Amino acid sequence: MTRRRRHAAWTWLTKVHPTPDHAHKLLLRYGRASLPTGALWDVVQVPEMTGLDALKQVRGPAFRDVSRSAVLFLVPTTGGWGMQGTAYLTDGTMVCTPAPDVTTPLFSAPPLLYWLTPPDGSGTLVDPADLFEVLAPLDPAKEGPIWCGLCGRTGPTTVTHRPSPNGGGTHVPAHEACVIAGIVDGRVVHHLDPGDQP
Repeated sequence: MTRRRRHAAWTWLTKVHPTPDHAHKLLLRYGRASLPTGALWDVVQVPEMTGLDALKQVRGPAFRDVSRSAVLFLVPTTGGWGMQGTAYLTDGTMVCTPAPDVTTPLFSAPPLLYWLTPPDGSGTLVDPADLFEVLAPLDPAKEGPIWCGLCGRTGPTTVTHRPSPNGGGTHVPAHEACVIAGIVDGRVVHHLDPGDQP
């Protein structure tokens, strides 16, 4: 990546944060930062093996979260996603995102987050129609239950609708007990690191 494209990628990624300079510092220091969806992009989270297979057939930014056994694709904020075995993160859901330069696993500092296809700063995103078409025959649901969007742990999940701060909502897999308990005060949080709050 050239210096100009690197700068563009960092600027594009951090400007979704309420304080881009703070996000930039977090990315520099930790190699990751919690960034909100719904401004420039949303996220489709797919089970790891299915996501790696799909990546061969779609273009656009995507990263791997080894601790969640998942691949996350950045898509336009148009909404309307619905596929069993995947999660659609939108409406301000915070997503722990690697720095644009992190393209290999950071074995010394879990969680293991790294880009499979890093953003190039142009604003190019994964086409959700292409992604849906590629995922349909792969059937992500066959890979089994994925992480709970409320407590962050794996295990049998049921799809629920959670309200967001702006009155919208996002569908994520969740444990029934977490839904009943109203974990994280009704706001979906995807893998927030301590100190990474916006």
